[in-house]
Amino acid sequence: MNVVTILGSPRKKGSSSTLAKQFNETAIAKGATVKTYNLNTMDFRGCQGCMVCKTKQDECVLKDDLTQVLKDIHEADVLVVSSPIYYHSITAQMKTFWDRTYSFLNPDFFNRTDPSRLPAGKKSLLILTQAAPESSHSKVAEEYNYFLNFYGFKENETIRACGLEGHNDADVIAANFSQIEKVAEKFIK
Repeated sequence: MNVVTILGSPRKKGSSSTLAKQFNETAIAKGATVKTYNLNTMDFRGCQGCMVCKTKQDECVLKDDLTQVLKDIHEADVLVVSSPIYYHSITAQMKTFWDRTYSFLNPDFFNRTDPSRLPAGKKSLLILTQAAPESSHSKVAEEYNYFLNFYGFKENETIRACGLEGHNDADVIAANFSQIEKVAEKFIK
């Protein structure tokens, strides 16, 4: 079982990274192989809108630090995407990464029964953390779960840690550990 984890926080020990780390540790204990990518430490550009991935080849034409990440996602069984909510959405690092996943879609994807180039059967965990109360920013989870479904991820889980007061509110984080571990138990077989 291969897991790819994408960390969107600029804080290596921030709340979203801490929750992703907990998932990874549980997955490793169950025998999974985990690759973790911290977007803030990587050198990559956003989608250029060149459409080469739709007209001339079936992958992103850009060659940078995301090239291997995108390949690893093709080979993964589980994708973990983790980001804090900054200014009403995912971080800029995560949004730039997410735009590059456009290459996962086949040409004319809206009119196809097979819109995604990714192999079927993948699972995803979306981890979102925020200072705002739980009622805020629920549309962010809906939006990115829409993309995951469109990419062919059929078994998706979302964990939202809300109401974080500090950089890493230990009580709120700890309250989500059991939920993280349950998802890992479910996904890693």
